[in-house]
Amino acid sequence: MRLKLRHQVLALAVAGFVLVLAAGGIGYLGMSQLIDGNTAVRDAAAAQRAAQRADSARTAFRADVMAALITNSSTERQEVLDRLGVHVAQMRDGLDGVRRNLPEVAGQVDAMGATVDAFVAQGQRLVTLASRTYSDPRRSAAAAARPAFEKTYQEFDQALPELEVVIARHADEATGSANATAGRAKALTLGTALVAALALGGAAVLVVRRLSRRIDAAVRAARALASKDLTAEVSIDGSDELAELSRSLVAVVETMRGAVSEITDNASALSAASTELTATSEQLSEGAQVASEQAQRASGNVAEVSGSVDSATRATEGLRSVIDDISNAVIEATTVAQEAVSLAAETSQTMARLQESSAEVAAVLNVINSIAGQTNLLALNATIEAARAGEQGKGFAVVAGEVKELSRETSDATEDIDAKMMAMQADTASAIEAISRITAVIARIDEIQVLINQAVDAQTTASEAISSSVAVAAQSSGDISRSMSDVTAATDTTHEGASNTASAANELSRLAERLYSLTTEFKR
Repeated sequence: MRLKLRHQVLALAVAGFVLVLAAGGIGYLGMSQLIDGNTAVRDAAAAQRAAQRADSARTAFRADVMAALITNSSTERQEVLDRLGVHVAQMRDGLDGVRRNLPEVAGQVDAMGATVDAFVAQGQRLVTLASRTYSDPRRSAAAAARPAFEKTYQEFDQALPELEVVIARHADEATGSANATAGRAKALTLGTALVAALALGGAAVLVVRRLSRRIDAAVRAARALASKDLTAEVSIDGSDELAELSRSLVAVVETMRGAVSEITDNASALSAASTELTATSEQLSEGAQVASEQAQRASGNVAEVSGSVDSATRATEGLRSVIDDISNAVIEATTVAQEAVSLAAETSQTMARLQESSAEVAAVLNVINSIAGQTNLLALNATIEAARAGEQGKGFAVVAGEVKELSRETSDATEDIDAKMMAMQADTASAIEAISRITAVIARIDEIQVLINQAVDAQTTASEAISSSVAVAAQSSGDISRSMSDVTAATDTTHEGASNTASAANELSRLAERLYSLTTEFKR
């Protein structure tokens, strides 16, 4: 089973992707190993530098101890003591750096721990003994302790170079391993790239050669078809897209061969049909001319009917206008009557309230009259009491007389107002009765207006019915007129179409002849 074209291209792409992925994986693995080797080399170098710092601190520590043995100055001795602490810290820090950067020699560094501690303890003891210049001016104790210090120094001096040798060996091994890893990674990457290039290049060449052969065959067939040669044959085996394209091209050529033959056979029939179509169009043109003349005569009759309908429509509209004026006048009169009834009712209510107010005023006047009588009685009592008081009550008697006079005037005024209020109440009652009679008359007028309005509405409805009938008649006559116009236009169009059909038939005849001449140009 042969693969499709898209499957071939996809397989080639997948193979390239796999090979590139393999090359990338090998390169990544080599780079990872190289990074690990470089890390080991860097750690070994750091361990070497840490060991060198410890060795330098060891030498400086011994020099500090020797300086403490020969100095007599307390200042110099203090400086020696300060340097001792610094050098001890540097020495221990260097050994810790060796242990941290190169765990493989951690055991050997730990084994040196006792030697380092003894070396530091002996050095500090020797410095302490050398500082006793008052109790031991000749420093005999320090001289006696010096051999033990020198012994620990020699042991430290032997152990530290051995550690440096081991560290150097590890550094060399790490460097060699890193170089070997880099070489292997380079070789594997180049080899994978070469295999990928050869495989992809060979597969691409095979695919291109196969596609080129099939495309060339299809192009030759297409060129033959372009030159109107329908006898070209294309033979391509396979089941991919190019093979299907070639078979489709062969099917197209065969279809065109059959189509050209059929067009040639039908060209003569088309020419004969165009001749018959020309004759038919001439007959149709004559019939359309007759129908157009008859439609024009009918259109004239319809125009006369439409004029009569228009006159009736105008008369109906005038009648409707008069009825509308009457209806508006009746509506306005009804509105005025309703407003008069409303105003009469409001006036009656106002007069009723006025009568009530008059009664209330009369009650107030009675109260005032009562107060005036009581005031008069009080003024009389005051006059009597003033007479009893003699000379001292004269002023009070004058005031009491004034109050009595004022009370009498108030009583007279109250009686006068009460008389006028009685007269006003009588007039108000007469006005209310008159307004009631006016209201009844206006209500009767309103009922008559309603009857008139109903009669006008009935007349309006009749007028609208007449107007509607006339409008329907006018619309019908207009529709008939338009229909006649449409018939006239249709007959004109038919006449014009018949003329165009004749022209098209002639053109169709020429086209049939052209088709026949074109089909004879194809090689079958």
